[in-house]
Amino acid sequence: MTWFYLLTYFICFCYVALMCSYVIGWEKTKTWLNPSTINHQPSTIVSIILPVRNEEKNIFSILQCLSKQNYPKNNYEIIVVDDFSSDNTSELIMKENISNLKLIRLSQGQGKKKAIEEGIKNANGTLIVTTDADCSMNENWLSTIVTFYEEQKPKMIVAPVLLKNANGFQQIMQSQEMTVLTSSACASAFYNSPILCSGANLAYEKEAFLSVNGFEGVDKTASGDDVFLMQKIHKRFSQGIKYLKSKDAIVFTHPEKTSSSALSQRKRWASKSFSYGFSSIAGIAILVFITNVLILISGILSVINIKFVLVFVITFSAKLIVDFMLLYFSSVFFGKRTYPVLFFFSSLVYLLYVSVIGLVSPFTSYTWKGRQS
Repeated sequence: MTWFYLLTYFICFCYVALMCSYVIGWEKTKTWLNPSTINHQPSTIVSIILPVRNEEKNIFSILQCLSKQNYPKNNYEIIVVDDFSSDNTSELIMKENISNLKLIRLSQGQGKKKAIEEGIKNANGTLIVTTDADCSMNENWLSTIVTFYEEQKPKMIVAPVLLKNANGFQQIMQSQEMTVLTSSACASAFYNSPILCSGANLAYEKEAFLSVNGFEGVDKTASGDDVFLMQKIHKRFSQGIKYLKSKDAIVFTHPEKTSSSALSQRKRWASKSFSYGFSSIAGIAILVFITNVLILISGILSVINIKFVLVFVITFSAKLIVDFMLLYFSSVFFGKRTYPVLFFFSSLVYLLYVSVIGLVSPFTSYTWKGRQS
């Protein structure tokens, strides 16, 4: 079994090296301090695109957050695109007395990408900002994004998305994962090799979107309105993507309430991996998957044969340490608790979770927003 030992150690070494580089990238990324409260007066015209489907429970809250931004009302508009909701979402939107709000209704269910495209067609802004209906943000969110844009002039801005109100093992595990993912997005952007972003907190120039023909070529995949677009913009503008490391730029969303819904969400995320082609995104996804599979196998074999105990202990410990380092440094910045003991047990669960999700997601369908994909 020498070949198995060597392979496991080698793959784990590559993973540890990657995560160490991400810790460095995260720490070296400068924190953005919003100067708008001092002397900077941002003037960019912004269009906030909010695609919605069956969001009657969330729509009031998100519209209140967006309408209360401390950015001049005449410099931004809120474009809500209703993707053929079957509930009272549109009716509730029409009751809101928000002067800079537009409502667009799609004539039939066409998906999130089509909703965003329709919103951009009707957008007056030079900067497009997207978010989701189940999110919330503070009143400095938009001004922070715009001042960063006017100072740095990126084609796309990736900003942090975190979970709030996480209770219990399963939800805290989701919250820790999301924190690591957003710090990984930051670190990869620092090295100009972006791998992650979220449409819940994303900004890009309208001209950049149009110059890469929007979602053309990736419109057959149900999800991926964020990462696929990021890939296209990065290919067209090699230095054009920046991460906005700021507490004021955080968008908060909620953890999935049940294990089954959390698994369904992660399966949806993982299902896009084979659509990324030969890229750093696909390569890193494969490395993460293989690392977890090999450590899991070594753990199972160590129960059967004591000869495998050492390889399991070494590789799992190495992975645990670098993962926790990234979680710890990003949690300190965002003011979140880390729960070290819980993190240890969730890391054991994560071995199985990543292995299973990685194996089944390319070959199974999922249901999202009432639609099968």
